[in-house]
Order: sequence, then C-alpha cells, then structure tokens
Amino acid sequence: MAAESHTNPETTVMPRVWDLTQPQIVRDGLSYLRGVSGAFRIWLLISVVLGLVGVVALIIGPVLSGWGDRQPWTYVAVAFFYLMATVASAPIVVVSTRLTRGHWRRPMARVSEMWAAAMIVPFILFILLLPLLSGTGNRPSIWFGWWASPWLWDFVLMLGLVIAGYGWLYISSIPDFAVARDMLEQDRGGRWTRLARGFYGTERNWLIFEKSVIVLGVFYSLLYIITMTVLAADFIMSLVPSYHSAIFPAWLTISGFEGGIATVIVTATILRKWGGADEYLEREQFFALGKLQLAFGLLYFYFTWTDFIILWYGRMPWEINLLHLLYFNRYGWLFATAVGLNFLWPLFLLIWTNVRRSINGPFYAACGVLVGTLFDRIRYLSSSFSTGNVDFPVRELTNIPPTYYPDIWGVLVLIGMIFAAIAVVMLAFRVVPYPSIWEVTAGLWLRAKVRIHHVEMMIIGKPDY
Repeated sequence: MAAESHTNPETTVMPRVWDLTQPQIVRDGLSYLRGVSGAFRIWLLISVVLGLVGVVALIIGPVLSGWGDRQPWTYVAVAFFYLMATVASAPIVVVSTRLTRGHWRRPMARVSEMWAAAMIVPFILFILLLPLLSGTGNRPSIWFGWWASPWLWDFVLMLGLVIAGYGWLYISSIPDFAVARDMLEQDRGGRWTRLARGFYGTERNWLIFEKSVIVLGVFYSLLYIITMTVLAADFIMSLVPSYHSAIFPAWLTISGFEGGIATVIVTATILRKWGGADEYLEREQFFALGKLQLAFGLLYFYFTWTDFIILWYGRMPWEINLLHLLYFNRYGWLFATAVGLNFLWPLFLLIWTNVRRSINGPFYAACGVLVGTLFDRIRYLSSSFSTGNVDFPVRELTNIPPTYYPDIWGVLVLIGMIFAAIAVVMLAFRVVPYPSIWEVTAGLWLRAKVRIHHVEMMIIGKPDY
C-alpha cells in the first residue's frame, strides 16, 4: 500500500471524483450516449463543414495538379505530419501511465484513447502522399534496395498503426459497451450488444481484457516509434540532398510525444470547462500532465540542439546550406518561434510549482506547444518538398531552394484536415462512453480515505498487473 503525498497538504483539495458512487459514474459515462447539448451540435457542425472545405480544397488544389511535382502537396504533408504528432501520439499518454500504474490517469484515460478514432484522417492523407516518393535507386534511403521500397513498407507500417489504434480503442471500451448494453438496451439486440461481444464481467473476461489492453497499448506505442522513424527518413531526410542525421528521426518522435501530451491537456481542459467533466478532470490530472509536458519540452530542446550542433561544427559546404535552409535564412523565423513555443514557453510557465499545479498553467503551455509543433512541421516539410520534383539525382545540397509560401488551397487543406480529425473524435463521443466507466470504477475499489489525527489522507492499493 502507498499513500499519496503533497508538498503543501494544507492547500490540497481531495479530488472529488473519488467521492462519487458507482451509479453516478455510470450515469455520467452514458450521458453523451443518451444525448448531447446544443453547443456540442453546433461545434460538431462547424468541424464537419470545415472538414468538407478541406476536402474540396484538397481536390481543387493538390489532386488536380497531379503527382508530378511535390510542391503543391507541401501543406498536405504538413497536415499529415501534424496529425501524426497530435492525433496519433495522444493515445500513448495513457499507455505510459498504465504501465507505471499512475492512478491519476483513470479519469483522463478515455481523453487520451479517444484520439485513436481520428486515425483515419492522417491515413487518407498518407495514401495520397505515398505516390510522391521516388524509388530508392537514385537517392539515399534506409531501405538498401528492398523490394517495393519505400511504398510497400511505409504502407504496411501505417496500416498496422491505424489498425492497432482502432483495435486498442475498441478493446479498451468493451466493458463500457457492456454497461451501455445493460442500461440502454431492452431487447439486447442493438449495437451495444454487438459491440460488447459477450462481455459479462466474469473473471475470465477481465483477465483476457486487462492483458489485451496492455499488450495492444504497448504494441501501438512501439509501432508509432518505428513508423515515425521511417516516415522521417522517407518523407524528409531522403528528399533533402545531403541531409544525413541520426538524430532527426528521434527528434521527430520526441516532438510527437510532446504534441500528444499537449493534445490531451487541451482536450481535457475543454471537457472540464464545457463538457461537464469538472468532477473528473481536476488539478491532480493537470499537475501530472504538466510535469510530462515540461519533461518533453526539455527533451525537445536536447534533440534540437544535438541535430543543430552537428551541422554547425561540420561546416562542409552542403552542411552550411542545410543550416541556411532549415535554421536560418529560409525558415529561421519558424525555427525561432518553434523553439520558443515548444521549449522556452513550457519551461517559463511550468518550472513554477504553483503554475504547474494549476489547471490554466498546463493549458496555456499546451496551446503554445501545439502551435510550435505546427511551425516545426511547416519548416521541415516546406524544406523537403521544395528541393525538386519526384526524381532527382542530386547528392549534395548546392542550391538553397527559395522559401515556399502556401496558396489558399494549402491553408484550407491544413485547417480542414485538423477540423476533420476533431469532427471524428466528437462523433466518437456518441459511441464510446466518457469517462471510462471501468477505469474510474476500478480506481474507487483501490482507494480509501483514512484520517490520521487532523489530516485526511488517501490510501491507494497497488494491484499486481
């Protein structure tokens, strides 16, 4: 057994969620399934409309221009990599906290998992971008002449990631589907019965379920790391002549983790303020997520500095050109802004304990990280998609391509794809219960309040799993 400790116990408020009863948790979990507010419908309509605008812009702009030139597809690639750094990485937040038995995760677990529902959006963008990759015979790559590389293997990794994400979201929701079946359906022949698939809470059901959730979550996380490493090499490094970096794939993955944490924080704040989740998402969750945000902001700077310093001290002609392309002349203001928002802004805010322990502090830091992550994707994708057409034999970067400024179609595609992902997640809330009923209820069973003299403390059990 272990007790929660706080630096200032006299100012600590015990989380209200652990005073709720199981019927209250079930009622709240099924609230979105029974019906939604008018504001929810309005924002869903706005997201759907903007998503459709993005689809139209995608067709009128890049698709009608064809696949002979990469540059019109620049902001399609930006949208894809930005969604991979937010939508695709957000579910990993709950994986890490489950493995470390962080019980604070329970009220926000579904916030993290729900973003897996929007993986269809980056997958469609990926399919459209895949023909822009040339073969590996005339450019440096990681494939060493593998058959059908890079198209087949990139597709297999991306498809596996999408399937793993949807499978994991579904498996983790099965107990909640069973609750919805028992509470909302009378004839036991509706969609909740089909989704629950014979889950009735037996010991065998729970044993299989718990192992499946952990294994699928770990598999998704590992596959995300592998996929981002390969995508970094094929869509960015191999398209920029003489850009050979062992650090950049790791940087892209770490930056994605930072963006995923920021996505979860912003989503949790919206649900707390306007989604009726204030009894579940309290200071405990934001304090813990703020520490993660600060840690990955420091990691972001470490990997950025490491990648930069190799080029800075190399001083070969093509390395100097890479510095001008990626860090200074062409996209220097994007680089400076991204470092400020991804590193300096979270550091300035979250280094202070009182700010980190608040709800608004992590939220403001996360908003900055989301904007900084977008600027970083614009910087790298504009650089890699501006170096030439599909096939090029150039081995060294001798001429720095001019700065690429997007047209109206590119901007609309970027905005539309982001809101398309938001619309998918909002629709998912009408199918998957929030909060996760089984997660929060399990937290009730593992917690007990005790009074020692004049101090009330929370005792948490640590199960062996």
